[in-house]
Amino acid sequence: MKDLHEWESSLRERVEKINRRLIESVACDQEDLQKMSEYVIEAGGKRLRPILTLLSYSIASDKPYEEILDLAVATELVHTASLIHDDIIDNSDMRRGRETLGSKYGIYNAIVVGDYLFTKAYELASRYGPEVSRIMAQGAMKMAEGQILEYDNLGNLGMSEKTYLDIISRKTADLFSVCARGAAEAAGADKKTAGDLGQFALSLGMAFQITDDILDIIGNEETLGKPIFVDIAHSAITLPVIHALSRNDSISESIRSILTDKGHLKDQREKLKNLFLESGSIEYSLQMAKDYVMQSIDSLKDTGKSPDLDTLMDLSIIVIDRISSIA
Repeated sequence: MKDLHEWESSLRERVEKINRRLIESVACDQEDLQKMSEYVIEAGGKRLRPILTLLSYSIASDKPYEEILDLAVATELVHTASLIHDDIIDNSDMRRGRETLGSKYGIYNAIVVGDYLFTKAYELASRYGPEVSRIMAQGAMKMAEGQILEYDNLGNLGMSEKTYLDIISRKTADLFSVCARGAAEAAGADKKTAGDLGQFALSLGMAFQITDDILDIIGNEETLGKPIFVDIAHSAITLPVIHALSRNDSISESIRSILTDKGHLKDQREKLKNLFLESGSIEYSLQMAKDYVMQSIDSLKDTGKSPDLDTLMDLSIIVIDRISSIA
C-alpha cells in the first residue's frame, strides 16, 4: 500500500495536466481578474476532487482520461471558489501557507474572483451535456444549503450530531460525490457503477471533513498551512465539540465555559485541546472517520478490478493512516 507521497507521485502526470488546464481555464481579457485567479490556483492543494473525477472516469470508461479533464478542472474551480468565500466569512488571513485572496487583494475583489471561478466551472461542465451540468449545479446548491445550515447553528452548543453530519454532507462531501457521479455520467456508465462510485466518494468526503475538524483542534499550523482553532473561534460546532458537550461532567463544563468566553480563547487553546483529548471526543471522532472510510471501501467491492480502482482503494487506506497519525 502506498503512502500519501507515493500515491501523489503515481498520479504526477495527471496532476500536472490538471494544473496546466486550471491556469488555461481562467485566462480572460481582464488582466487583474486573471492575475488574482491564478494566485489562488497556484497556492496548490492535493487536487483530490479533480483526481477523483479522472479516476472515476477511467474506471467507468475505456476512453483516455484527457476527455474528462475539463470536468475535473471544473470541480477544482468550484472547490477553490468555495474556499475563497469561506475565508471571507471566517475573516481568515492564511490559506495553504500564504495570504488569502481577501487579505492580499481585498474582500471585494475576492468575492468577484470567487464568482468568476464558479461561473467558469459551470461553463466547463456544460461541455459534457445537460445531465452533467445538473449534477454540478445540484452539488453547488447543496454547498450553499450546508453553509447556511452551518451559519444558522453557529454557537449552538446544543446542536445534534445529526445536524452536524447533514452540514458536512451538503457543504463538503457532496462535491466529492459530484466528481464521481459527473464523471460516470459523462462516461455513459450503468446506474450501479455510477451509484457505487458516487457513494464511495461521498463516504470519503465525510471522512476527510471529520478529519479536518479534528485537525482544527490538534493539528500543526505549519503542516496545515493555516491556523488552528478557526472553527471554534468562529463558533462553528464540530463533531468533537458535540461529543464532548454530551458528557455532562466536569470536562464538559470546562469546555463549555471556555467556548462561551471567546475573549480568552487564544490563551486557552492548549487547555482546550487537552480537554478534548481527555474527554475521548477526538478518539470518538477518529473512529467515526474510520467508519466512513470503511463504508467507502465497501462501496467498491462489486466494481471490476482495474489499476485506477486500486488507486482509489489506496486513497481510502491512506485516509485511515492519516487519521491514525494524528491520534
